[in-house]
Amino acid sequence: MAERIQGHGLPQVLVLGRTAADLREPLEAADAVQARGVALNVLGLLPLSDSDMADPDLAAALALHRRRLGALVCALDAGLPWLAGKPMLVRRLPGRLARPVPVALEKAPMGPLEKTDLKRFLPDWDKARRKMTFRRPEWRETPDHAERGGFEVDLWPGVPVPAGAELRVPPLVLPESTPLTEALRSALRTALGQPIPVLPMPGDPTPLHALRTLTREAAAFRGPVGAWELAFERLAQLPAPPHFCARC
Repeated sequence: MAERIQGHGLPQVLVLGRTAADLREPLEAADAVQARGVALNVLGLLPLSDSDMADPDLAAALALHRRRLGALVCALDAGLPWLAGKPMLVRRLPGRLARPVPVALEKAPMGPLEKTDLKRFLPDWDKARRKMTFRRPEWRETPDHAERGGFEVDLWPGVPVPAGAELRVPPLVLPESTPLTEALRSALRTALGQPIPVLPMPGDPTPLHALRTLTREAAAFRGPVGAWELAFERLAQLPAPPHFCARC
């Protein structure tokens, strides 16, 4: 864990990286805003190995160190990439199903506005690719298929789990239009000078599930150092939960 502590008892933000590079911008930004007097502590957390990112391993590790981490304004997953490498925020992520034999899944629900947003955001994707990614993903062999057999598939929110299937990772829907999401979206929009859509993201929700055991104020966020600085300045102004920590 890398700590940027401005003062005991100040509001805190936890930033989880999936690799060491994920924490470079947020920690640099934390140093910059603290030098300007922003009253905010930042905790950068990096699991020791890929296996530590697995649920429930990460959730159990966070629970074990809950008092050391202390009260949090929010927790941010800095390791989830942008969709197609373009700035955005995440609305929902698919879980993962496993089953001995593939079966047809229902098409994931999606409203007309979101369809339009995805078409605009992904102009190089044809309809078939969007459908396979966001609405009806294809089954694939499990990583241990050669030894144990079986198949797995992404499961988007709103799609029923078929009979005989094991839900290995639940899908995740993140809150929208909250003070947290508005602060993050505003920071990206100001730093980059462009609109920031909120879209579904075909990524792994496991780290966010684990972060949400610490606080319901959890989101995915990435960007250049300037965007992180603006985000930290805005997050320092949000209401903080009652303080607690291992020292108190």
